[in-house]
Amino acid sequence: MINKIKKTPRIVIIIPARLKSVRLSTKLLKKIDKIPMIIRVAKNAEKLKIGRVIVGTDSDKILKLCNEFKIECILTDKNHKSGTDRVHEVYKIINRDYDLIINLQGDLPLFRKDLFKEMINLFNDESVDIGSAICDLEDLEIEDKNIVKAKVILNNSNVGMAIDFCRKIEKNINFYHHIGVYAYRPLILEQFIQLKQTKNEIERKLEQMRALDNNYKIKLVKVSYNPPSVDTAKDLQKIRLIFKKNNF
Repeated sequence: MINKIKKTPRIVIIIPARLKSVRLSTKLLKKIDKIPMIIRVAKNAEKLKIGRVIVGTDSDKILKLCNEFKIECILTDKNHKSGTDRVHEVYKIINRDYDLIINLQGDLPLFRKDLFKEMINLFNDESVDIGSAICDLEDLEIEDKNIVKAKVILNNSNVGMAIDFCRKIEKNINFYHHIGVYAYRPLILEQFIQLKQTKNEIERKLEQMRALDNNYKIKLVKVSYNPPSVDTAKDLQKIRLIFKKNNF
């Protein structure tokens, strides 16, 4: 039986950092107010003071950069199929016991502590295997295939079990904008890595479908804001303006 999460759980935040990217070349090295994006993300995570922060990368450049900024970084296999595989390798290398593993995307330079607190609280429910977050879906995002949508019926506490994930929807009924940050129990991450890719995962290019298709329970919490990800040059420009305007 899986126990409830401890009042002060042992947490490790692992940031999978692949150098190559499709839509924005080497985006993790792009500078935001003179600081490379991957460093922005890692330093922001360290400021949360909720657990150990480690970058897992396939790149000597990112490894060197992290060392310069005194960020813990581990060089991983270059041939991983997904960020979750990289997170798993890092967890196996550090060989420590943690209550929760948080998979934080390296292209999310703006996030707040409450996002992680809400996700951690999800694990007080013993049935939860994986935790993640959602926010309201904007009208302009409905037809945008780059925005992942999560279908969920929320309770009065703004939480609920994921029903489906997709990129394209006909009507916005019980769909929300999915925020790509995950928390796993270590045993669940170990099991997930052993599963074969499912048809839905391959067709939708959504790794979380492997968990849903194998009946793992993904609990989602709705938060009040959307931490913007950087996928394109336009996204990067927006983020740079936000940093400049707010003097981060």
